[in-house]
Amino acid sequence: MEMKLKIIMLEDKFSINKLPQFGEIPVIFTKGDMCFTSRTDDELTIICPEFMAPNNVQQEVGWRCLKVLSDGNIAKEVGVIATIAQPLADASIPLCCITSFSNVFIFLMEEHLVKAVHLLQQAGHEFVHKEE
Repeated sequence: MEMKLKIIMLEDKFSINKLPQFGEIPVIFTKGDMCFTSRTDDELTIICPEFMAPNNVQQEVGWRCLKVLSDGNIAKEVGVIATIAQPLADASIPLCCITSFSNVFIFLMEEHLVKAVHLLQQAGHEFVHKEE
């Protein structure tokens, strides 16, 4: 059975920011707008809307976000990321993927957005204008 997903394109442009491994997470990222933080043994990464991006850090701007809509615990659904990543990989479109408990967020550079949306629609996924 082929997986058909509902996807919403978020309006904001996002920034992927690399901070020092033991850097403090700025307070702005603990409240308000959607952002993602990840600390590994060699870096702290923050993905956030561009207007919230920290200054004086290594960063990439111009990312757009596709939110995969889910009915619940996305961690128990098999193949969600693969069904999106495969057609994009076949077209050499890079992505960054983040999952929360309930959702999958796919980040794409803006210059790939139109082609990516077209490919995902060809794969049978539906783009919606608001969360249903």
